[in-house]
Amino acid sequence: MKNCPDDYAGRWFSVFHRLPLSYITDGLKDYNIGSGQIMFLLELFYFDGISQEELSSYLNIDRANTARAISKLEKEGYVMRKQDEKDKRIKRIYLTDKAMEIKPMVLELMNQWENTMLKSLTRVEREVFINLLKKVGHSLFDNERCLICGKDCCREDDEW
Repeated sequence: MKNCPDDYAGRWFSVFHRLPLSYITDGLKDYNIGSGQIMFLLELFYFDGISQEELSSYLNIDRANTARAISKLEKEGYVMRKQDEKDKRIKRIYLTDKAMEIKPMVLELMNQWENTMLKSLTRVEREVFINLLKKVGHSLFDNERCLICGKDCCREDDEW
């Protein structure tokens, strides 16, 4: 049995979840984007035109929360929903010009947070850390997004 709270991985995952939300929320307050919408925007920057159901699956977020986040982004003018031309039951989510204008700033904000969080690690340690997080994450929930979309996002370090 562990004696110190610092020895539990779950404690650190909680910290790593809460701190960036505050940082991101503060950085995006002038754009009316909250922490609840940022991951949706990031996913759409990578894969614009995804269906709402796929978006829920890729982020492992229930449909109701996805619908609320997309509605907020739509209300703010960052996304639009369009009916799929082949399957009228499917709504696809597309980024607007307004979203594309803030993309560089959003990605820079995310990079700044990551650099702040990982500043005590060497380049090699950062790579190992990120790869271990991916490995753990995919072992818990692997939606095979990279296989579905045909992009090798889990292995390449590109800026989309």
